[in-house]
Amino acid sequence: MTEKKPPFSLNEALLRDRLKDYQEGGLVELRDRLVAAWKKAHPAASGEASAAIGPLMRTEPHVKRRPDDPDEIWINDVYQVTLRRRPDAVFGSHAGMIQLGVSTHDGTARHDWREFQAIKNQLAGPECEAFELYPADSRLLDPSNYYSLWCFPGVRRIKVGHEERRVMDSDVALAPQRKLPPGETSDE
Repeated sequence: MTEKKPPFSLNEALLRDRLKDYQEGGLVELRDRLVAAWKKAHPAASGEASAAIGPLMRTEPHVKRRPDDPDEIWINDVYQVTLRRRPDAVFGSHAGMIQLGVSTHDGTARHDWREFQAIKNQLAGPECEAFELYPADSRLLDPSNYYSLWCFPGVRRIKVGHEERRVMDSDVALAPQRKLPPGETSDE
């Protein structure tokens, strides 16, 4: 029987060399060194704040020709979002499930967590939890730069994730981070 090799090449010496950094000094010093190096390497990005995207506006009602067509279409300055209401086959809640299909107008692979959170908040509610599914390859859908958020308005908390909110601005984040958009506040 042959030994299975990992799907990647692991350079043990390089890994050990990188891990030495974590043994030098405390986490605060490490964070400061990492952020300083990031700012030096990416000066434009380090000064950038998360942009506040425009609010989504619902397009004129459209004719739903097939059952899989969206129920609503929303747009703003960056994104087009299709909204489909479906029964909740995951948790069985009476409020159903909302599928948000997010794509950019220019077709790029833009995937900004803060912007997706704002989209979810506007269309499903700030206390509604949602997730992205990375499916088995046998169910993979990847026809374009289109992302689905699966929202569950009738579920108080999905039993995964952290219990407490923890948002950090760039000056106190644990790793390089953009500044928060105007009006957003850090918990630190």
